[in-house]
Amino acid sequence: MQATILFVEDHDELRDNVAQILALEGYTVVGATDGCDALEQIAAGLRPALIISDIMMPRMDGYQFFETVRRDYPRLRAIPFIFLTARGSRHEIALGKGLGADDYLVKPFDPAELIAVVRGKLRRTAELQAEADESLAQARRTLIRLLAHELHTPLTYVTNGFELLAEELRQRPAETLSEDMRVSLALIHGGTERLNRLAEQTALYARVVSGQVNNQVRSSSVPLSLELLLYDALASLKDMTCHYVITVQHLAPEALLVQGLRGLLITAIGEVIRNAMQYAPRESTITIDLGRTSTHALLSVRDEGPGIDPAQQATIWDAMVQLERDTREQQGVGLGLPIVKGIVEAHNGSVELDSQPGAGTRVTLLLPLAEG
Repeated sequence: MQATILFVEDHDELRDNVAQILALEGYTVVGATDGCDALEQIAAGLRPALIISDIMMPRMDGYQFFETVRRDYPRLRAIPFIFLTARGSRHEIALGKGLGADDYLVKPFDPAELIAVVRGKLRRTAELQAEADESLAQARRTLIRLLAHELHTPLTYVTNGFELLAEELRQRPAETLSEDMRVSLALIHGGTERLNRLAEQTALYARVVSGQVNNQVRSSSVPLSLELLLYDALASLKDMTCHYVITVQHLAPEALLVQGLRGLLITAIGEVIRNAMQYAPRESTITIDLGRTSTHALLSVRDEGPGIDPAQQATIWDAMVQLERDTREQQGVGLGLPIVKGIVEAHNGSVELDSQPGAGTRVTLLLPLAEG
């Protein structure tokens, strides 16, 4: 992906020349005539990977622009900021760097030096981002292993205790149970089911990231009917599917056999369908297509939900990442799709996402066809 560079310069010819130089190196350059113009573009949604700015400009100079960006736009504080200016005295350079700018280039400048500085700053930013992403991923994996270990035993006590209590209450005459008691039992039942699902998901994801699932698939796979796996997954979700129109289309001329482990593949298919139902309006249609290529069986699930912003699509496969968490409280902890990806890849398959805001989402599982 091309990096976007915001170049703030009031001299039109120089702004165009620098844009051409950087464009030849594969960068996308967005120009601004001064600090105010640049801030208007940032406020409108521009998120550059790097900013280059003159200092002497009308309305808002480079120093004011730099300080405003750092103060008012926290999401841009980590991006590199380079001053490119005719003010080249030691005092001016020290002032610019003292503010926190990442570099300071003096006009007239050497285009090769500018390119080298831009490349270096972007490369270092990418390295730091990769380190931060890996640290976050490791923290998530550690938390998931902890949850998987610590949730199981207390949940067993809670679930078993609740079942004993519920059974005893069910044996009493219905009129002796108050409405408050019935509501309380329903709430406790729903809460324990949700916690048990969390425990199951964390335990399974811990197996995925530890390599256990991969080893199981390699040692114990058998030929399985993709059609039967789908219907078993739908049966496991019957309490949810009753609120949607489920349409299954078999687009292949023959039965589809894949190599794998039944329980894991049912889980993967079920998680994709569950995810579609969580984001689609009730009573809308969930369309499931079965098909094939010359080497793979395909199962795609398409919903009529709001779709996913392109900027967020890469993150949905990361553990403990959720979209619209503030508006969709009942959606778990963000392990469903990472589990799907881990299971499918353990079966030497892949997962594809096709989504546009306002046009729904399609998730497609590609699984190698069983030989013979």
